[in-house]
Amino acid sequence: MALLHALALGLLAQPAVHLAVPAAAETRLQEDRKAEFEKRLAAAEGSKDKLWKLYEWCDASGMEKDGRNVLRKIVKLDDADRRAHELLGEVEYDGKWFPNEKKVEEYKKKKLDEEAKKSGKVVYKGQLVDPADVPLLQKGLTKTEDGRWVDAEEQKKLAEGWVKQDFNWIAPAELANLEKNLWKCDDKWLAEADANKFHATLDKWWKIPSDHYVLFTTCDRALAMTARDECERAFREVNRVLGKTPTAPVAVLVLRSGAQYGEFAGQRQTELRGFSSLHGASIAEIWPEPLAAGMTSAGFCYWDASNQKDNAFGPMFVRHAAAQSLIEALDPSPKTLGSIVSQKPEPALDKAWWDEKQLPQWLRYGACAYAERYMVDPSIKRGGDPNWMRKWSLDNIANKGGIDPLNTILTLPLTLDDASASGKLINQAGLLVAFMLDGKCTPVVHAHQAFKDAFKSGKDLKPGLKALEEALRKNEAELRKFAGI
Repeated sequence: MALLHALALGLLAQPAVHLAVPAAAETRLQEDRKAEFEKRLAAAEGSKDKLWKLYEWCDASGMEKDGRNVLRKIVKLDDADRRAHELLGEVEYDGKWFPNEKKVEEYKKKKLDEEAKKSGKVVYKGQLVDPADVPLLQKGLTKTEDGRWVDAEEQKKLAEGWVKQDFNWIAPAELANLEKNLWKCDDKWLAEADANKFHATLDKWWKIPSDHYVLFTTCDRALAMTARDECERAFREVNRVLGKTPTAPVAVLVLRSGAQYGEFAGQRQTELRGFSSLHGASIAEIWPEPLAAGMTSAGFCYWDASNQKDNAFGPMFVRHAAAQSLIEALDPSPKTLGSIVSQKPEPALDKAWWDEKQLPQWLRYGACAYAERYMVDPSIKRGGDPNWMRKWSLDNIANKGGIDPLNTILTLPLTLDDASASGKLINQAGLLVAFMLDGKCTPVVHAHQAFKDAFKSGKDLKPGLKALEEALRKNEAELRKFAGI
């Protein structure tokens, strides 16, 4: 008995021998199942119903890997079989099945990138947007149904029923005044005629928003809305010249008379060089109001509708001033303006302000003059000449002795000592830009595009500007032929 007991204990002390039996059996079982699977698979090939029965046999037999292979054969026979796709763990999107959510996101990104490339838009947080909208979206702004960009506070007011009249928020309790066509002027509600009188003086001006501007104006409301449209026309033309536009609205000031224009420039000391006396539109380098609001220096002009001559020039002056504002926003003088704000102005403020610029004066004033007087006039209907402004401007150059030497125009030596010569130079700068945009001179067109690409991408502008000026010099004969002078 002791011997048997010892033998029993010896057998129990050898677990490897005990486990080897079931492991071997399991291996044989798996081999048998695999063989059976292969047999059944051969019989099921090409038949969706038989493959489904084979899948169910695999599922009952614990053969997960083989079952997934069967599912793949099913979807190969019938890609519309939803159950097979879902059992494979696939995700349906856009009428297609993907292995997982990661592949879906990759597909979405690729598709968006392709659509962006075709449409000229960019992808921002999984959505196609206009490139110009990205900085606004990054600030947390959202676009309303009427196309305005608003921040979180404005969104809240809109949700509560407030309405904006220009830049004034009108509480729900006061909305009846809007229905009566009244205007909020300080704490009073006035009819438009009285509101026009209220806003007719300096510092009481209307402040009217548009897509790309904040229009400050002492003109009557009806004329102000026409001026706003002229500003937007200038926006399109400046974009053609520079290939770049500001990401936020810019200020522009339109005054109701030449006398008011002179008062704003002279008595208020809002400009550094006094060039408002050369033209009906200029740049107010140090006008405090837009600077205090975080905007850059602003173009200003006048539109006097009280007489035929001044009224005819009004739209042109507005476009020139609006272009000045845009270009200033794209090519500002932050260091000089910072010294003004800190009350530590540079010794030669006007020189310091202009020395900060990247764009040469001929291009700046040329873009403004193009928007003012060389653009095609879309308001001219059939039978009229939409190029009348350009022809009139070229006649002015011809009547003042013809085109000056190209180097003189490119240098643009504006001076208060000879207003007539300076006015002609501004006009001729507009001619250079007209030739760049509309002259169809291939070397100039290519040089202009290279400059715009550099400006838009933030690269050094000096090589591009040098090449553009050189292209203009080499094609001066073509310029003169384009001008017909």
